[in-house]
Amino acid sequence: MLDSIRISLKVLNAAQLALIAAAALLLAWIGSALIGAGPAADGAQRAAATGARAFAEAVDAELHGGVADARTLALLLRPGDPDLGEAERAALLRDWLALNPRYGDAALIGPDGSVRAAADPRRIGGSVARQPWFARARNAEIVIATNDGDETAPFDVILSLGMPGRADRIQLRAGPAFLEIGPRLRRALDLPDTVTFTVRGADGRVLAGTASAPWGEHRSASVPVQGGRELGSPGWVVTAAAPPGAARGALPDGRVLALALAVVGAAAALGYALGGRAAQPLQRLAAGEAGPEEAAASPVREIAALSEAVAGRSRSTGTALALAGTGLDRIKGRLQTFEAMSGWTCWEIDPETRRVVWSDADSAGTVTASDHATDLSDLAAWFEPEDYALLNLTLDAARRADGPHDVVLRARADAAEPVPEAERRVLVRFLREAGDGRRIHALSRAIGDGGAETPEGLNERRRDVVLRRVTDGIVHDFNDVLTVVSANLGTLRRRHGLAPEPARLVDTALSGAERGAALTRRMLSLVRGEDEGIAECDLGTTVEAALAFMGANVLRDVPVINRVPGDLPRVRCAERILEVVLLNLAFHFRDHGLRGFAVGAVEDEGAAETGSGLSAGLHVRLLVASGQHEVGRPARPARPESLETVARLLAGIEAGWRLVSDGTGEDAFVAEIWLKASGRRPAEPPLWQPALRVLLVESDSLVRASVAEALAALGHEVVQAASGEHALALLCESAAYDAMVADQSMPVMTGLQLAATVVERYPDIRIILASPHGHLPAAARQFLQLDKPFRPDDLAAVLSAAAPQVRAA
Repeated sequence: MLDSIRISLKVLNAAQLALIAAAALLLAWIGSALIGAGPAADGAQRAAATGARAFAEAVDAELHGGVADARTLALLLRPGDPDLGEAERAALLRDWLALNPRYGDAALIGPDGSVRAAADPRRIGGSVARQPWFARARNAEIVIATNDGDETAPFDVILSLGMPGRADRIQLRAGPAFLEIGPRLRRALDLPDTVTFTVRGADGRVLAGTASAPWGEHRSASVPVQGGRELGSPGWVVTAAAPPGAARGALPDGRVLALALAVVGAAAALGYALGGRAAQPLQRLAAGEAGPEEAAASPVREIAALSEAVAGRSRSTGTALALAGTGLDRIKGRLQTFEAMSGWTCWEIDPETRRVVWSDADSAGTVTASDHATDLSDLAAWFEPEDYALLNLTLDAARRADGPHDVVLRARADAAEPVPEAERRVLVRFLREAGDGRRIHALSRAIGDGGAETPEGLNERRRDVVLRRVTDGIVHDFNDVLTVVSANLGTLRRRHGLAPEPARLVDTALSGAERGAALTRRMLSLVRGEDEGIAECDLGTTVEAALAFMGANVLRDVPVINRVPGDLPRVRCAERILEVVLLNLAFHFRDHGLRGFAVGAVEDEGAAETGSGLSAGLHVRLLVASGQHEVGRPARPARPESLETVARLLAGIEAGWRLVSDGTGEDAFVAEIWLKASGRRPAEPPLWQPALRVLLVESDSLVRASVAEALAALGHEVVQAASGEHALALLCESAAYDAMVADQSMPVMTGLQLAATVVERYPDIRIILASPHGHLPAAARQFLQLDKPFRPDDLAAVLSAAAPQVRAA
């Protein structure tokens, strides 16, 4: 009977496509339900998110309404009206609360926290100054404060009626019904009653709703309360919870079912149409309408068409492979160029197959084989067996984490190709491939015995560079601050005739600024660690700063005498060297119980006649002496370590040293130090100077304003620029400037870069570079230099050298 049933091919094809479409829709439905993202879960999550967002907006609206009610109540109470008594205000508060039942209490608070009027007569005359919200409301106009332990009043709205901290305040205490927004919100959004809401304060306390989580599985969403521009965020969070079973749309609605039936129907119609077209040749053959030639030719034509299609695909594949090969050749060429320029060899490692691909190069650097593949074990055989574990450990670390992973391996001395001893150590850097990370890229290069290219050495240099940059930035900022202090105090003293007592205080502050500058120079030399033995320093300033430090930390109660004049020439000795010399002498004094530490200095041109081996010329002779030994203190054995250190330090800078008495016996300590002078100290700037037109370039607005004031006080005309680009724009408008004072450490364009541009375009402008001592490079020596921090006298001295008369001379 089944054999006699005939089904049309069109109907069969339509039924098959319809069944496939229906099965696909059903599987998609089941899959989404299994992974928890079905319509029920999605509906519950959407309901929770929509409810939480709407509830938070409703809370914002209620808080704004509370502030408006507080302002209305302030107009009703009239705090500034002396004719309205406190009893009348209390009656007005009670009547107002009766009309606004969502508030539990209201009060008028004075600036000192006293309760002037309240609905509860027991509160009148009391004080809220000890309550936590009072301190917060001292400098705020509006404060939303939660109440601890009071479930009937979850929070207060406090409104200042004038300047915060000096005016009265209105305090509105919200009642339990203030945040009962849930019922009307469910009705407005058509949410089921199973959707619950909870409002928590910034401290986690529940302000509305229940603290316990809903029973059973549920979806939740949380939205913060914004408060708005006037209130600010109070830190509250609204949480909405909805069980999946309670969400509307748990089952597919009519629109979804209609869409599914439409898809199935369209698939059936498409199958019916395609089946009829495919059945036409079969129907002609079955009816005998096609001749034998057509029936025999049809398979031939089909085979020819298939052959042509296969040939076309082959041609397309060949073209694609050729293009890919060209791209690979370009990549290989770039890799070979990189290896030739950098000295690194590129690897590619597949940890799964343990295969390695890299480029081999001969001793001349020419690539002998563009691609070479080997096993990872063969590659490891190139290194010492003791390093195999280290290689595998680093490779595993590169597979698990991003970033470079460096390792230093030792090449085998008995390898097939002999490796020079200097190139036996190989630095290998592993990097995980971006994306899935299935491949490991590696770079390798031989390093010398010095170890300068080891990761430790590279990291140490990076740390040194970073530390130097950070220290330079700190020193620059600190010197800018000291420049502001020195410039303003110097301008104050120069512009206004100060009485003796204010003048003494200004001089003390300026001396402190100079001591701070010396401190920054010591910190900079300590961090840089550079050999600055032949650098120049001001002997008076350096000795004063060093004695202050030693008196507080080494000598303590030992009297310290400083007889170093302030008009001595600068000496060729770094501040750090001179401070270490004085510090070693101080330790020598302390160890041998010498009372008193005296330092004096004088110019001396007869150093060569002392027999110390010094060359002829101007020197500064520094005399260091002590007092007698402490009475009753036993003599200690001689310890020459400190004095030997002093002798070595002075010999390193070609300075003279003569020890008259070491103080270990009955005599006091006496020693002489000869330091080579770099030249006479420049004469003090004249009280009157020709007025110059100065272009001041400084990126720091505070420093720029202070220096401009100092220049104006000296009688100069000042034009200010905030950057190098700004200065060049001003110079394009007018180049009528006598001098330009530029800060070296400016962003984008440094002072030296600006000076190089200005001296080429405008050679008549004298350039002065301002920078902390030792920050300017050697290329800046052709310009006038001004060390930060500087006084107006220093500024006047350097500007006198930039005057047109001096340039003409």
